[in-house]
Formats: sequence, C-alpha cells, structure tokens
Amino acid sequence: MTLADELTGDTASSEDLPRGDAATRRPGRGLALEALRERWFACSNALGWSVASEWPDPTVGEVCEAVLDGAAAPVLERALTRWAGARASAGIGLDETLSDLAALHAAVSGALGELGPRRRLALPGTDGSRLVRVVSLGWTDVACGDLSEAAAVDPLSGLASSRYLITRLAEVHRAARASGTRVSETHALVAVTLPVAGWTRVAPLTVAGDAASVVFDAGETIAVVGRATVVVLAPREGLAGRVRVLRGLLARRLSGAAGVTGTPGARIVALPATLDGARDTLARLREAEPPAPRRDRILGLDVPATGEAPADEAPAPDDGSA
Repeated sequence: MTLADELTGDTASSEDLPRGDAATRRPGRGLALEALRERWFACSNALGWSVASEWPDPTVGEVCEAVLDGAAAPVLERALTRWAGARASAGIGLDETLSDLAALHAAVSGALGELGPRRRLALPGTDGSRLVRVVSLGWTDVACGDLSEAAAVDPLSGLASSRYLITRLAEVHRAARASGTRVSETHALVAVTLPVAGWTRVAPLTVAGDAASVVFDAGETIAVVGRATVVVLAPREGLAGRVRVLRGLLARRLSGAAGVTGTPGARIVALPATLDGARDTLARLREAEPPAPRRDRILGLDVPATGEAPADEAPAPDDGSA
C-alpha cells in the first residue's frame, strides 16, 4: 500500500498502473505529495532547521515527486542536485542541507508508512553514501560557482573572471556615453569556444587564453565565461583580421590536445546597446555550451555518472566574421 492508498482508501497496487502517465495517477497523489512535504518539513524542524520561511522551495516538490514515483536513481539524483543547488543559492550551509536530507530519510522511512521496496528512500549504506555525495556536489557546484563569480580572476585558468569582464563592459559603456558614440560601433566581443570534456578543460582554457593574449596584446580584456568559453572585449578596428589570426593560432596550439574533442572556434559577437543586454549575451554564450558529463569526483575514481544530459541551447547571435 502506498501513501496515496493510505490517504484515499484506494488499495490498487502501484504495479497495476502505468508509470510516467499523469492521467493514470490515482486521485490521492496530490494529498500524498503534500503529506510528504509536511512530514519532511516537520522532521527537518526536529533536526534543527533554523529559519522556517526558508524551507519551502519548488525543488522540494521535485524531490517529493521522484520519491513517490519510485523513480530510477538518475532521476532522483538530478532532483536532489537541483534541490541542493537551490539551498546553496539561498545561502543555506552544507551542514544544514545534509541535515535536511537526513530529515527526508526520516520522513520516508519512519513516518510515511509502507511505500513499497522500490519507493523507499534509503540513506544508510552504499545508496545513502551516494545520495549524500550527490547532494554535497550539487551544493558545492553552486556555492563555489558563486565564489568564482565574485573574484576578478578565474582560479583554474588564471584568466579574468566574468565578473571582471562585466566591470570592463560597464566602463566601456560609460566611455561611449561620454563621447556620444554607440558601444556597438567601437567595441565587440570575440567568443572562443572550446569543445572540451571533463576536468581536462582547464589546460585547453589556459592555452586558449595564452593564444588570445598573443593576438590581443594592447590592453584588451580576456575572460572565461562558462566552463569552455573564452571571451575577449576588443576594439572594432581591424578585428576581423585579428580573429583570423587567432583561429589559426588556436588550431595549431590545440591540435591533438588532451580533452579537446573538436575544432576550436572564434567568432565576433556584437555588443548590445545596454549593459543589461551585454549581460544577457554572456548568459547566452554560457547556455550555448554543450553539457559536460557528470562525474563521481571521488579520490581515485573518474567514472561518468548515468542520466540524460539536457538539450543544447542555441548560441548567442553572431554579427559575422571574416
């Protein structure tokens, strides 16, 4: 008997219902989800959750859905990763996040009755260790990403950070306003995209940054945007020719480099008229990057995790290059 059965009196087995079809879900599902959220919250409070108003989050519902569906491990892990990232974004510490995960286990295994063997979330032992690791990595990815964004220098590649690039863009926009010109007429972005995989991306990023500094050696800003994109803020004058030189230099220096899975690209991207538009352009460049496979980052292991990767996004608009 599932939790929804307990709440509605419907004793039909979950094995008799097609999985993944919302139209066939029993009418007590909404009550079951609400009950799981409430009991998870109660257990979290009992374990010392500090601020009640910070507990609700849309990702809580995603985790509850995965638990009640008896979802496959990758589905539950993705939901927990998003949930842990949301906790980090809200400024909630890792210790309190892991305590909240323990509260979820207590709510499911101790307070919700029989969910069936495939619907039970078990934290002790091997499975529990994996979920703790998934949550820890999901939280750390967001928390450390925030730290990187706050720095002027990217700690891995040694290039300027996207935060510093935005500072320089603000300066360029102010200078354009003072001189009565349009920033799109005086400056542009050069986006260098690197088809790289895993942690081996760091060396190609550094090589790409060095190549860009050879071509753009007159005070231009060279920054890392995303996990595999280098962006140069440069004057428009003579830019097409410099991009051609950069393409050739990248091809020579990165040919056969470890971790490079394709041909590096370099293109000119027009700057929008406003600073907010420039921020959106950088965001689109990040979103256009192909997804990297998740890996279990355990000492001595480098095993790709299972699960589907999100679909690629379209790249930022290109205003053309020679």
